[in-house]
Amino acid sequence: MVFAGIFNKNMFVDEVEKILASEEGGRITSSIETEPIDFKEEAGRRVRGSIEPGHSENPEAAKALADEVACMANTPGGGVLILGVEDRTGNIIGTELDVDWLRHRIYRAVTVAPDIAIHIVAGQRLLVLYIPPAREPVENTSGQLRWRVGSNCVPIDRAKWWEQRDQQFDFDPMMQRSDMTIENVRVEAVERSRQYHTGATSTVEEYLRQTGALRSDGYLSNAGALLFTGQSRAQLEATVFDVPAGQVRNRFVPEPGLGLVEQLFQVEAFLKSVNHATTRQTGLVHEQIRHVPESSVREALLNGIIHRDWNRAEPTDIRWIEADSSLTVRSPGAFPGEITAQNILSARQSRYPALADLFRAIGLVDQQGVGVDRMYRDMIILGHQPPHIEEVAGPYVECNLYGGEPVYPVLDCVQAFVPATRRHDYRMALVLYLLLHKPFVEVSDVAEIMQSADEAARAAIAMARQTTVDGVPLIAPHKDVWILGEGARKIVSSTKDPSGIYDVVAYLNADSEQQTAVVDYWMDRLGTITTGDLMVLTGSARGTARRRLDEMVDDGALIQKGSGRASRYERP
Repeated sequence: MVFAGIFNKNMFVDEVEKILASEEGGRITSSIETEPIDFKEEAGRRVRGSIEPGHSENPEAAKALADEVACMANTPGGGVLILGVEDRTGNIIGTELDVDWLRHRIYRAVTVAPDIAIHIVAGQRLLVLYIPPAREPVENTSGQLRWRVGSNCVPIDRAKWWEQRDQQFDFDPMMQRSDMTIENVRVEAVERSRQYHTGATSTVEEYLRQTGALRSDGYLSNAGALLFTGQSRAQLEATVFDVPAGQVRNRFVPEPGLGLVEQLFQVEAFLKSVNHATTRQTGLVHEQIRHVPESSVREALLNGIIHRDWNRAEPTDIRWIEADSSLTVRSPGAFPGEITAQNILSARQSRYPALADLFRAIGLVDQQGVGVDRMYRDMIILGHQPPHIEEVAGPYVECNLYGGEPVYPVLDCVQAFVPATRRHDYRMALVLYLLLHKPFVEVSDVAEIMQSADEAARAAIAMARQTTVDGVPLIAPHKDVWILGEGARKIVSSTKDPSGIYDVVAYLNADSEQQTAVVDYWMDRLGTITTGDLMVLTGSARGTARRRLDEMVDDGALIQKGSGRASRYERP
């Protein structure tokens, strides 16, 4: 079996048209059960042999299809699923599943979003799912790796998958054979790796084969050799400064002869020693909160390892600044492929897919591309800035995490989200972050911070409307914009820390300077403001809002149109 390298969709389209054109008497008569094209009936509709009516949503069918999509994506050349046809007989059953809903459910399950086309055959609606070959192994919903052989999905180990993929034109050097064998493996490195890997097999060889580090020819891949054999030099170096570009307070360089996974563990332990924690007491419970979340530290380190340019010799440079509890991870090389600072949240691409997959296989990376999302979420919910990730001269990629004492009202607000699952959704964190710093947001603002299309931003806004804080939606509509809901406003404006008074949301301050800034921001976006608008945006009394607008008229910044409650204000 050989990877085709390029997904020839047009060829599949022509083949599908021929297959569907073979319909006779409600049955497909051509090409039943081939390797790249498979028929599937919609799971969950057959009850005691009878086909029940279809619906636009069917979670059971989506899960079953996600597993089939994962299998096809792992298969050389990809493939096609024709949904709504009985796979053994070719009898047409049809399906009513909504295309957008189905694609999204499959993507959530296995991170593959197939192209889906609708066909009407013999009066019945069929869906055709076109699935290109994956760049990295795709696990199904049970965490299994399978691909198609003939008309069946069968298990495949990671090493075999990568060896087959290596035959493509865009081969991954990290999967190439190294000159190392299992004899060169450091048992200590494997044992350290096992700490992150649940259900690891009993022997070192089985473990290395299971994770894809050991090839079928008995040699380690370059990725496996990097992680599990002794390295002649440190791949990571950490330095502690008092202030940016200030005096060096401490420095840590892993000792020579360790595998990369061991070096990572040592550097993490060192950073934990300088990343101080604040203890918060809630009732009888004492909670320690690191100034930079440990999860964000790990994700920054992993990104600085996995996506760096390994053709360059210098180590990934880690810097901790004591004065502001900030972390900078500087990795050699530019952003990989089409990744930029403007799409790092929404785009997914690995410089070395085999290395990324190995980290995923040992349990250090849960799912492709979610690390940056989690960094954003975990920093924001503590009241910190989102990560700042940019490409700098060299080229290098720098990831900056600015931590410090947690801002408890923000943390309290997130912990009050209902349903509770929204507390772990980076999209809700981004919406909250925007409205902590802006008096209102539009769809374009949410799309910009999510680095997404307007459609995804609208979905995030809809989710925020369905998320409540103290029984009130997280966001509320005002005219054509969105503002922070009253429940969230109440929490983030509160003072619960005896050390001082928080000014978390500056625009809720009745200070005239802040109110002027809100008016200017509104005028830049919408052009005309009323007293009621300023009251809603700043939470101020009518008299306070009216006085500020009248003062801006007196200063020549605004002109008044109309009178009384019908009055409005515009720029001259």
